[in-house]
Amino acid sequence: MDNTIFQGWTATLSNGENAWEQSPVADEKTSWQKLIDRLNKNNLKITSLRVQRNGITLHALSAKQCDGYFQGYEKHSMMISGKEFIQQGCGSVVGDKVFIQWIDDNNNIHAEVRSLSEAKFATTLRDS
Repeated sequence: MDNTIFQGWTATLSNGENAWEQSPVADEKTSWQKLIDRLNKNNLKITSLRVQRNGITLHALSAKQCDGYFQGYEKHSMMISGKEFIQQGCGSVVGDKVFIQWIDDNNNIHAEVRSLSEAKFATTLRDS
């Protein structure tokens, strides 16, 4: 029996299906990029988006409250210690702003607002 806890994003689609983040494959688009391609090809929308890490779930706004969704990873390095950490975020596009919640592997959570022009490449509003 596999006791691994799922880590990653889960999207509920307008057709009732769920899509999950898959492990990356070299020289292929990410799961998020593949999902955006599928949405565009099949005229689907995301109705809810969440990220699960270490037993914690972060939720983006519902589709009725936003114009699109954001999902991404960032790698940061501490200047003095040189330690690196990766955080994953999910967020909601509202007008020209992207409201993002981030969580790292130590369960630190923080929120951030970015301009849509800065974050569009990682949103459902990007060009395929």
